Amino acid sequence: MTQSSCLCGSNVITYGETPLIKFRCHCTDERKLTGAAFALNILHSTADLNVVKGELKVWGKVVESGNTIYNHCCGQCGSLLYRTSTGYPGMMVIKAGCMDLPDGGDPSTEYIPDVEVFTRSRVPWIEPVATARQDWGDFTSL
Repeated sequence: MTQSSCLCGSNVITYGETPLIKFRCHCTDERKLTGAAFALNILHSTADLNVVKGELKVWGKVVESGNTIYNHCCGQCGSLLYRTSTGYPGMMVIKAGCMDLPDGGDPSTEYIPDVEVFTRSRVPWIEPVATARQDWGDFTSL
C-alpha cells in the first residue's frame, strides 16, 4: 500500500500502489488550495482507500463543470491529502506533496506528469512538461 500523511502527522491514509494517471493542474482553485502556481496530482481508485490514523475534515465546492469537488484535509494543520469529485465516482486525486514514499524519495521528482490540465491558466514562466499531453481544460477526454 502507498501512504500519505499531513504535515503535523495527525492523519495518515493508505491506498493502492498503482496510479491511474499523474497530472499537473494549473487551475486557479489549485493555486488557492496550495499557494503555488500548480499542483502535482496522482489519480487513484478509492477502492483501497483507508484512513489509518485521524479523522479528515471534508468540505466541497461546485466547480465550472457543475460537479462538486470534495477536499479531504487535516483539521489540525490544514494539509489537503486528497480530493474526490461527483464527476469521477470511485476516483480520488492524491496530493503528491503529502505522499510518504517507502524509500524516503520525493514524489515531486518520481512522479512525472502524463498530462497537464487547465493549461489555459498556466502562468507564463512555467514551461510545459515536454512528454505530457497538454489539455486546455480538465481531462475528461482521457
